[in-house]
Amino acid sequence: MDSHTLLLVVSVALFVGFAANYMFVKFKAPDVLLLITFGVLLGPGVLGVINEGAASQITQLTTYVAAVALSVIMLQAGMDLKLKDVVKSFNHALIFTLVAFFVSIGVISLVCKLSLGWTWGEALLLGSILGGTSGAIVIPLVKVLNVSGKVKTIVTLEAALTDVLVIAGAMTIMAIIAAGGADLADVGMDILMAFLFSAVLGVVGGVIWLNVLKHTGQSLSYMITLAFMLLLFSISELTVGLGGGAIAALMFGLTMGNSDSLPSAIRRRLDYCCDPRIIDFHDEISFFVRTFFFIYLGLVLSLTALSPVEVLAGVVVFNVVVIGRIAVSASVGKLMCKDRKDRVTLLFMMPRGLAAAVVASLPLSLGVVSTQVGNMIGSITAAVILLTTCLASIGAYVIEKRAGRSELPCDCTIGEMDATL
Repeated sequence: MDSHTLLLVVSVALFVGFAANYMFVKFKAPDVLLLITFGVLLGPGVLGVINEGAASQITQLTTYVAAVALSVIMLQAGMDLKLKDVVKSFNHALIFTLVAFFVSIGVISLVCKLSLGWTWGEALLLGSILGGTSGAIVIPLVKVLNVSGKVKTIVTLEAALTDVLVIAGAMTIMAIIAAGGADLADVGMDILMAFLFSAVLGVVGGVIWLNVLKHTGQSLSYMITLAFMLLLFSISELTVGLGGGAIAALMFGLTMGNSDSLPSAIRRRLDYCCDPRIIDFHDEISFFVRTFFFIYLGLVLSLTALSPVEVLAGVVVFNVVVIGRIAVSASVGKLMCKDRKDRVTLLFMMPRGLAAAVVASLPLSLGVVSTQVGNMIGSITAAVILLTTCLASIGAYVIEKRAGRSELPCDCTIGEMDATL
């Protein structure tokens, strides 16, 4: 591809992204599907604008694309969240996240063990890879939905937390398969430390950066803020790994976006609030990153050649993931949120994303599974990513157009209802 063609593709991609975003805001049409389809069309299997050799080279950047997209989108998610909503909903989000994650692992592992004849280690490995939702897909979708702030906070925190759980869980199971055992207590402590370190790093970094902006003025304030967030993201990833960068970026954005709601002692000491122009400009950057993220995802999926057996296996795993999500949303979700529209949101906001795709490539490359099982893990993961993303996009339309509101307020729990009655 020459430079002129590249510029043409970038230009058309941005127009497609704008049109998709407008259609979603105006008509609630599934914008993610349009962007993914455009990515597939660019690939060698259809229009061939990007030939197979170039596409293969581009898809080798998956790890880097995932890191950039995740960091930018998590920063935006943090800025958009309200501190009081996070404090109020964190316990619910943590419970829902853990239940949904382990239910997904359980149903996927059981199906793979019984239908594919895998060992429990191999089955649990695929379950852990596909156990969590994708922040890069969930957060932009839920942001524009007309649902309560509580359910937005729950699914946003779920997406951030499961990035850590997916990576830690998959790496732990691969270590167990390779070495024949692992200390689960040490693994649990590592995960807890990753959460705590990344969260503290993000909050402290946010407070420090607000103080820096207070003294440096507004010149180029957004670009250096973005650079500082990427620094925190990298420090967290290099220090604790386990996807801690996503937590650090989220908490940094939460601190920046809620600078006027921080504890009074910190506010008095800072005497400064984040410039709204930083938040507004980051929305523009997030649009750019999100547009190319989904087009890239379509390009990656266009190169995945699936056999009929792999397609069938992917559809079966997708269905058990949906069944597990229905069970969790109808039980735990119902206890947390009485509003029907918000429960439907909890159900549909379950897409798997590039984090799963990245981790799915590791078992075969590290030699912890056979070639046949490793290829099957990659193929099933690609199919589930595509199907769950399609379901989430269609679900966003259903939520806005079809799902009604119940008479009970969403934030009303069972105990509060009883007290009211």
